Amino acid sequence: MNFRYWKAYFTLNRSHFQDVDWSLPGRLTENEKKLIRSSLQQFQKGEQSEGKHFYSFAKSFPDPLYAEVIRLFIMEEQTHARVLGKFMDQEGIPRISGHWVDHIFRWLRKLTDLENTVMVLITAEIIAKVYYKALREATGSPLLQRLCDQILMDEDQHILFQSWTLGLFFSQKNGLKKFLTRGWHRILMTGTMVIVWIQHGRVLRAGGYSFSSFLVNTWQVFLECDKQVRGLQLRGAVYA
Repeated sequence: MNFRYWKAYFTLNRSHFQDVDWSLPGRLTENEKKLIRSSLQQFQKGEQSEGKHFYSFAKSFPDPLYAEVIRLFIMEEQTHARVLGKFMDQEGIPRISGHWVDHIFRWLRKLTDLENTVMVLITAEIIAKVYYKALREATGSPLLQRLCDQILMDEDQHILFQSWTLGLFFSQKNGLKKFLTRGWHRILMTGTMVIVWIQHGRVLRAGGYSFSSFLVNTWQVFLECDKQVRGLQLRGAVYA
């Protein structure tokens, strides 16, 4: 696995929503619309980013191919925002221009450096892995279920890509820095889970999660990512 692999993957995956049938029957009921409205608005806004700071950070990476991969990755995230926005338009759910949770995550991504940006992003993607499963089950809309299925497949690869990238950073650290990095990521993950449950608990419950099962499932995804990060380091990965 290398950046050529990821460039090829994101390039080939650009057609991932082309076969979506936007005429699928089964519009949201009024109760379903009330249930997911605010939550879907927030996630759609969160997927919608120009990624200027991320791309700027990426250009400082030792391997110049990384910036090309990030450009494709940002385009894929924007596609998620576009298809969710199209679904919202179809259902009469207005888009929002901003939300305080999104503002916090954007601030955290810009806070220090590329590694921190990737860490904040993978934290959001770990949450998305659980959230879109819940959203898929929260309504009877075949169209929304189809969109969630594809987003979940994309998020699997996003998590793998970001874990692999974090492993490159991790491999360059000494023992103390590794300890501090893993500690910060756990703090970030824990705080994010609490905020997400407060903001999106209704959808998560409708999708079959209790607070405890949401924590357990999210933490399982996080620990798998942590293993991938450390596993890459154990294999002696280098930047280029």
